[in-house]
Amino acid sequence: MLSLITGAVITGCSDSGKLPEAQAPASVKPKQQLITQVTATVTEDKSQAFFSYNPAGKRDPFAPLIVKEDHKALTGERPPLERYNIYEFKLSGIVWGGFGYSAMVEGPDGKGYFVHVGTFIGQNKGIVKKITQYTMVIEEKFKTISGETDRKEVVLELRNKQEGMQ
Repeated sequence: MLSLITGAVITGCSDSGKLPEAQAPASVKPKQQLITQVTATVTEDKSQAFFSYNPAGKRDPFAPLIVKEDHKALTGERPPLERYNIYEFKLSGIVWGGFGYSAMVEGPDGKGYFVHVGTFIGQNKGIVKKITQYTMVIEEKFKTISGETDRKEVVLELRNKQEGMQ
């Protein structure tokens, strides 16, 4: 490393104190012009690299991917238990736990739903009133021809094992 530095110093001082024409003070002005030309081309390239983003037709990256059923209900769409008639549901099973009985119903879409006492079900906003070991009682309110409000109880029963095998 020391030899390289010594070689550079000797080569630079080989002429007898004269500055070459490229290093003369008069040649400083063309170097400055060269530097400004290079700077000008770099700034021109930056102006051409301007990028514009158009979000039209693209998904919002901050919107949640999974939308809860409650959100859909607010937008006017009904929850799955309220989309179908009560008679289209099948009582698949009843489970007893620390909070009492819960029932599992199968909808016409083939999906299963757990319901408890107080759950709304059916197109007419029927409400689950009672769940026993083998049945589920749903109360539906409806208006008669005369305009009076009447109540109807629908009882869904568990299927027997023999019924399901046929």
